[in-house]
Amino acid sequence: MVVAWQGARHLQDWHLAYPLRRDKMDVSLKGKVALVMGVENGVGRALAVAMAEAGADVACCATRPSLEVAAQSCANEVWALGRRSLGAAVTATEAHELEALVDKVMAELGGLHILVNAHDLPLALPLEETEPHYLRRVLADNVEAVYLAIRAASRPMLAQGYGRIINVVPLEAERGLANASAYCAAKAAVLNLTRALALEWARRGITVNALGCGWIEGEGLAQSPEAKAALERYLPYKRLAKPQEVVGPAVYLASEAAGFITGHVIWVDGGALSHI
Repeated sequence: MVVAWQGARHLQDWHLAYPLRRDKMDVSLKGKVALVMGVENGVGRALAVAMAEAGADVACCATRPSLEVAAQSCANEVWALGRRSLGAAVTATEAHELEALVDKVMAELGGLHILVNAHDLPLALPLEETEPHYLRRVLADNVEAVYLAIRAASRPMLAQGYGRIINVVPLEAERGLANASAYCAAKAAVLNLTRALALEWARRGITVNALGCGWIEGEGLAQSPEAKAALERYLPYKRLAKPQEVVGPAVYLASEAAGFITGHVIWVDGGALSHI
């Protein structure tokens, strides 16, 4: 029984008004099935492995058919952790392939509870050099592919009244970057898609959040040695993150402990957004 605050005369008596919870925070993913898109990149693969380490069975999917070897390698790593897995490679902008992928995950792994979208196609060009076909490709691979993956995964999630969707976004989703306008626009779209779907599905058992990543070793715009050096000078840590350093909050967002969090982004950025 909660005791009225009037009975707690001193600050040290706060526990009389607000008794401690006796239930434990549950961040285990045991019994859950996760689909991770974009395992061909370091962050995507690290996320798939982290979900498996937390107890989930994991479908590892690359976002182009030519990357099937990377997907299968990721799946083998999940199997080695004692969890069930499958590897797949699809054209991430083809709705029918994504629908078939979800059907395969449901049939082989027995369900679908978690979707992680780690798609990434960076483009660093000034606007006047960004031809229309470049823009269309960046928007297709970074926005349309995420939208279609969510649409496919939402079918079983809505039917069961439960789901966790996590979209991975870079700093460029929040802040502008010169000579990367198409990429910034695409990633900002994913961030606002996250917020919109969080509102749309809040009363249907599905949370939609974003994992905001700082610059990662060998990923995105940091693949260029010149860009990497400039980014390292900017960051308080004076180094880029390793993929394994950014996955913890995603496991939390996928867990029961985060059931009342939706429409938010958790930034793991080495302090980058603390700059003026």
